[in-house]
Amino acid sequence: MKKILAIDIGNTNITAGLFKGSRLVKKNKMPTRSRTLIFWRADAAVILSVVPEALPRVIAAIKKSGVRDIKVAGRSAKVPIRNMYKVKGQVGQDRLVNAFAARSIYGAPCVIIDFGTAVTFDCVSRRGDYLGGLILPGIEMSLQGLYDRTALLPNVKLKATSSIIGKDTVSSIRGGILFGLGAMADGLVSRYRKVLGASLKVVATGGNASLVKKYAKSIQVVDEDLTLKGLLLLS
Repeated sequence: MKKILAIDIGNTNITAGLFKGSRLVKKNKMPTRSRTLIFWRADAAVILSVVPEALPRVIAAIKKSGVRDIKVAGRSAKVPIRNMYKVKGQVGQDRLVNAFAARSIYGAPCVIIDFGTAVTFDCVSRRGDYLGGLILPGIEMSLQGLYDRTALLPNVKLKATSSIIGKDTVSSIRGGILFGLGAMADGLVSRYRKVLGASLKVVATGGNASLVKKYAKSIQVVDEDLTLKGLLLLS
């Protein structure tokens, strides 16, 4: 059975997954700035990168592991989805791969909410076209911004909170982020349903997706491996 190495080079982390057939058998994360990159041997590799300067290092490391069949999303591996963005090249390949993966796995119309370094909303029409979406500051970025730009607010690590009325500064910040994101997701999905139809599927991905789902009733599916699955589909 063919082994495919799927690699997602993000702004914060490089996420690597090894698929045996359609099954994800190994997964690993490492800092994007890491100079020591080690990948599993595979029959082929598919890479997605939103960090151009990191791509050559990753390709070199993959070749070092013995892989010669290497594709890059947006270059040698075109994402097979109609891009309706006004300026096509402004859409990150990560957003197109996620849209393609969600459409292929969960059907259309759909909206993908990616809780990564940035929070993105991406919409796929009933016909299966990528329409565009929204980009907002990510969770860690928001928390760090509060700390950096204020004199008295602490540096807070994100954890679940149960009350919408915070009783101390830390719980107020956590609640603000989580209940705020949940309300935002529910509000935007409600608007998207009016545009894209009541059958809209809502798929969340990214490292914080499972946590945010507790605060957003509109999220139907959490698939933290959506991007890797999309890369596998491109292989």
